[in-house]
Amino acid sequence: MNSTTFIQNFRLSKEAFMDLFSSTDELLQQCTRAKHIPNILKYATVLRFCARGSYQLSIGNENAFVLAQPNVSVVLTEVLNVLENFICERWIKFNYEEAELHQSKLHFYNVSRIPGIIGCVDGTHIKIVAPKKELQNLYYNRKGFYSINAMIVCDHSMTIRYINAKYPGATHDSCVLNMSALKSHLEQQEPFTTHQKKQYKL
Repeated sequence: MNSTTFIQNFRLSKEAFMDLFSSTDELLQQCTRAKHIPNILKYATVLRFCARGSYQLSIGNENAFVLAQPNVSVVLTEVLNVLENFICERWIKFNYEEAELHQSKLHFYNVSRIPGIIGCVDGTHIKIVAPKKELQNLYYNRKGFYSINAMIVCDHSMTIRYINAKYPGATHDSCVLNMSALKSHLEQQEPFTTHQKKQYKL
């Protein structure tokens, strides 16, 4: 498929897809299940599933993949575990260098005239299938559907610095922030004084 169609299907360019695949292929080879499925097909299946936000059965039935739903389930588990360990440890870090702090504060001050801002935080609702009945009240959000409330923080360059997708959709954004490791991390930052901590805003 051409580059435009590829991005529409997988939300990544061909180059980014192959870079991600080559960087993590060795980790995926260590998985013990679904060895009969080529790793590149596993990646394509998972990225298509994430891009489409659909059901496992419909993804498996697409002509490009032709995988049974149980195989799609196994593939999702394997690949997502590998991607989480690879991406989160290497690319999603809230540890700012001093120069990065300065750049972020300067950028946001120029935009908003508010001093001390080092990032932007917001919640996004990831739609899910209705959970079992006794849990539905926890996941039914104010927008009228079942979801997970994911908190994401980015810096001045739109680089994702922190993600927390632990809490169900009925959880308020402020509650997600208050219960996150990010809040504790910010409160314990050194060598900032109490006065300096108050100047840092998200």
